[in-house]
Amino acid sequence: MDVATKRIHVLHATGRDVSAFVLSHFLTQNFTISSKLDGSVVTNVDTEAELMARQLLLEAFPEDGFLGEEHGEIHGKSGYRWVVDPIDGTASFARGVPLFGTLIGLEYEGIPIAGFVCLPALGETISAVVGEGVIHQGTKCAGVSSVAALEDAMICTTTYDYYKQTNTEPLYQKLLEVSGSLRGWSDCYAYMLLCTGRIDAVVEPLLFQWDIVPWLPIIEEAGGNYSPIASGGIASNHTLHNALCHALSCAP
Repeated sequence: MDVATKRIHVLHATGRDVSAFVLSHFLTQNFTISSKLDGSVVTNVDTEAELMARQLLLEAFPEDGFLGEEHGEIHGKSGYRWVVDPIDGTASFARGVPLFGTLIGLEYEGIPIAGFVCLPALGETISAVVGEGVIHQGTKCAGVSSVAALEDAMICTTTYDYYKQTNTEPLYQKLLEVSGSLRGWSDCYAYMLLCTGRIDAVVEPLLFQWDIVPWLPIIEEAGGNYSPIASGGIASNHTLHNALCHALSCAP
């Protein structure tokens, strides 16, 4: 088994273990909630799950780097870096809403090469390695939709608060104008829907590396495209992407 293949095995095993840990606390509602300096919520499960992921990954590959939302970055020497969001959608998790997930991405020399995402409360898992297609629920999936017209597109976005935080309210207004249907299924659930063909695009004005790096190989292998916009990005099926990017770039 080569070095890259070993890491993919550990990626999946760690994702399963960490998401099971997160789910156990969600089901019992056994956690404490606090606020970060930016006003967002965090739970003790976020911090404990990230430490769990870091321990599992770096014990297996101690020369690798690691970046997590809660505990920052450890620089490595191997060229590989793990990027982890133990609970993407903490606001949902904390309120008993099952639309949260565990995200783990793997980069090599700064390029995302593999991603694993589990939405444990929904029992839904998706993963990809660049060049090998997308695995959803244990089998290869067809990937993104083929909708080509904006007026027919169902697009997901996030809370309007993030548009205000990034001073991109006009972007939201433009999104309302060009979308066939605009939905608020956000965080990792939106990308799960995109990569399995159930919606057509996701627009986020604010993203951090741990929010998107694990998804980039999955989006690519599902036949989608991703482009930066504001402090976030646009992800969509291939046929819709140019039209959507052009329409939104016109927002003042």
